Amino acid sequence: MATKNFGTPGSPIDPITADASTNIDLRNKTTSYASLLDGDSNSDLRSRMWSELVSRDAREQNVFAKFIGGEGSGKPITEKRDLGAGGSDKVTFTTVAPIRGQGVRGEEILKNATDTLDFGTFSIEVDLVRHAVSWTQVLKLMRFTGKTIDQLSAEVMSEWMSRTEQDQIQYSLRQICLNTGGNLISGYGTGANGDLKYVDGLSTDIIQEAKQALIANGGEPMSTGGDINQEIPGYLFFAPDACLRPLRSDPDYLEAITQADARSDNNKLYNGSYAKWDNNIIANHNVLIDTARGRQGSPLLPTFYAYSAIADASTLIGDTNGDFMANFRGAFIDIPGGGGVDLVEEAGTTYYILGVDTDGTVALYSYDAAAAAAAGDFSNISGGTLARVVNANTGFDVANMANLKADGANSFSAGALFVQANALGTPIGYALAMGKDAMYYAKGKIYGEQIFHYDDFANSGNEAHLSAVGVQSVYGMGARKDTRGRVPSVQLVEVVRQVPGLSITQA
Repeated sequence: MATKNFGTPGSPIDPITADASTNIDLRNKTTSYASLLDGDSNSDLRSRMWSELVSRDAREQNVFAKFIGGEGSGKPITEKRDLGAGGSDKVTFTTVAPIRGQGVRGEEILKNATDTLDFGTFSIEVDLVRHAVSWTQVLKLMRFTGKTIDQLSAEVMSEWMSRTEQDQIQYSLRQICLNTGGNLISGYGTGANGDLKYVDGLSTDIIQEAKQALIANGGEPMSTGGDINQEIPGYLFFAPDACLRPLRSDPDYLEAITQADARSDNNKLYNGSYAKWDNNIIANHNVLIDTARGRQGSPLLPTFYAYSAIADASTLIGDTNGDFMANFRGAFIDIPGGGGVDLVEEAGTTYYILGVDTDGTVALYSYDAAAAAAAGDFSNISGGTLARVVNANTGFDVANMANLKADGANSFSAGALFVQANALGTPIGYALAMGKDAMYYAKGKIYGEQIFHYDDFANSGNEAHLSAVGVQSVYGMGARKDTRGRVPSVQLVEVVRQVPGLSITQA
């Protein structure tokens, strides 16, 4: 009989690093997600574990994960699960207004001077959302970097869920603020009518203004922790890093983190994070350009990346096979719950896109939301909906801008970048200032449930030639309204977006 090595007393064995002779029977019987995912496709356990893995990984990848909590958590996004809610059902949230009044003194009778509770209700419609990936039997027989097609599908579906969740949160909050009065901060630039110029980057003054706007609109602070004596209230200032970057050049902010932050490599100046300002938590989102066929950037950082050369940007910069332009202004993303208000912007509004070619040359284009909508579901800006802007009155100093593409020259190389802009050609992004309970996120009876589809002839193991696996969820989201009908806990801030290598001359 083989002798097992249990190690010497006081030296516990690490099952990960132990050699092959050490506790080999325990190591070989270890169960992992990978082994479960590689099991019987009809296994109920496999399906439940797959769903758990996808949902968990999706939430971990969501940039808003740390700001989502249950009812009473004080987080900016409040999540509620109703296991009885199916597609097209509603999950109702109740709000109550504070009471005021003088009360009574001494011998005065209270029963005739009581106040009443002022309740408000806000319902979010939840609906079924599904997506899947498919493959043929030939692909299933292959292994990619040691992973089965099932494992790969779990990874891509979890990434899709996280991206969809965070994009829909950003899009709905952006559109809610744009379509309701008193929830937008803009017009503080040095250009005509307060339009932002490229030099008007984010400053501490704007962060302070956003906080004051929240307070004035009834936005309650979220909990940011504290000591044993008091809770420290604060607000969240969330923005893409490309919009926050100018803050590092703000003299007040620079001095604060230089003088008050840690004297080490943990100093915010060096580690890439951002220090609190006026007790606003500054959270940055590093928005990456990946290889996905479809939208890039985010609703707070609308971006189109040209993976192939574009012959004429005024005719077409996306195509019909993908939601390339879904993050841009004027687009419509169909979100369960609808965000709580009409998310569609008014027709007739003029929007702008700045194209930045790989050689540094630029061109500004305008488009109308109605024309974009007429092209379909705004999966693309096509059919001549982009109009070239070459008029010096836009704010472009055309006479002195050496890198402006000539009129009629609308071709762009592969690798060109198209970003949301204003009429001056300034690249534009957005920030969200939030207090507690800014958004309600309702979930129904299923979330991240695994679904299958099989087609064509199957083998003796009942494995079809054509297979697909995906997820389905019942959920909805919307901004919280108070008893006065206000959206109190979120402000949208229009900010300048930094674009690497961009040089523009503005009048």
